[in-house]
Amino acid sequence: MASRSIATRLAFEKRRLWHLRLLPVVALVALAPIAAAANETQEIRELRKEVGELRDAVRELKGQLRQLKGQPPAPVATTEQEKELEAEIRAAMPPLAPGTLAPGVGAVAAAPPVQPAVGAGIGKSSSILNPDISFNGDFTFLGTDNRQLNKANRFSFREAEVGFQAPIDPYARADAFITFDEGESPGVEEAYATFLTLPYNLQARIGKFRLSFGKNNLLHRHALSQTDRPLAEVANFGEEGLSGTGIGVSYLVPNPWDQYVLVTGEVANGLGEELEGAQGIPLERPAPGRSLDDFVYVGHAQSFFDLNANNNIEVGGSFLANEPRSGTDTRVYGVDLTYRWRPLAQQGYRQFLWRSEGYFTHQDTHAAGRSVFDTSGGYTYGEYRLGQTQWVGTRVDWTEIPGTSGKKEWGVYPYFTFSPLEFGYFRVGYEYVRSDRLNDKDSHRVWLQYNFSIGPHAAHAF
Repeated sequence: MASRSIATRLAFEKRRLWHLRLLPVVALVALAPIAAAANETQEIRELRKEVGELRDAVRELKGQLRQLKGQPPAPVATTEQEKELEAEIRAAMPPLAPGTLAPGVGAVAAAPPVQPAVGAGIGKSSSILNPDISFNGDFTFLGTDNRQLNKANRFSFREAEVGFQAPIDPYARADAFITFDEGESPGVEEAYATFLTLPYNLQARIGKFRLSFGKNNLLHRHALSQTDRPLAEVANFGEEGLSGTGIGVSYLVPNPWDQYVLVTGEVANGLGEELEGAQGIPLERPAPGRSLDDFVYVGHAQSFFDLNANNNIEVGGSFLANEPRSGTDTRVYGVDLTYRWRPLAQQGYRQFLWRSEGYFTHQDTHAAGRSVFDTSGGYTYGEYRLGQTQWVGTRVDWTEIPGTSGKKEWGVYPYFTFSPLEFGYFRVGYEYVRSDRLNDKDSHRVWLQYNFSIGPHAAHAF
């Protein structure tokens, strides 16, 4: 009986031990769905987050797409298109301006010629069919105590200038300026073509243009720093300055210092020569033959030096020769010096310019007995920019009068200029002149000037 009880107990303990071993398995099986549900909930949260981020990205892309649909597609520039664009830019560039460093200054002189671009792109340039057209008006008042001066004590619409400028083709550009002076017929101040793509650092122009003698002579009247031209320039070349019909060539000189050096040579018809009638029309009497000495020859050399980022100097020398077979042999030598101070930190609102020119003239007159005259003259002026719109300056003149013995004139001219924008300016100045040309040698002059420009007008020589 006792043994049976022990056996029963052992069997019970075995079943109990088996149940205990089975309990972790049952618990694992029972808890697995709960753990899986927890993991599934975390994954769903992450998926929802990613879906939300994707939805936001899609909205942003849709907005960008709507903006892009309203814009024209960006063209893909081909090599041919790039060549055509480069040719158009080159043709539209103005002639090489003094003081402007050009690419290839230090290049080898024997560079191959630049080939023009061809193709339909050239014809698409609007400036070819529609040149830049500008208008400039110049109003003055001269008040003086000397009645010997022309247009004294009166208002004057002194000059109107109409300009036409455009590229001709990839090789050249054209510039033409027609002037209407008060009380005079319209005249061509300049009309010339400039050839921009010549080899060996060369440029050329042909037509009627202001000759490259000095600095001030290159400027049109409205671009002058004072209302009138310096006395020495007027004594040698007249009120309008020196211009002529002919040809000119400029050479940018390569040098080991990579320094700007420009040499210009020009040939034009004789000084003061005006052709009457059309070329080639019959004449009543045969005209005298023309020789090479009848032309006027002008040479000019200039260089530009940067002293530092704020200061630079430009120096130049000029030469003019005219030896007609009948009349007066004329030689004029000139020197010019320009100093500029323009601090970069002032953004151009503070600057100073000082310019001086000297003239040395030799004249040998054959008519009515031989007479030789050697004269000299010059001017100097300084101009300071007070701010964005105001300039003050003073010019001093002195000259002997060419073709005379001992006659002189000198003057001083302080002035103030107000220019709200580059398209117009007001100027007031007082000029004292003592001249042996006048019966009343002393004259006091008050100048008032207003000048304006409309339309695109390329910059004048620097």
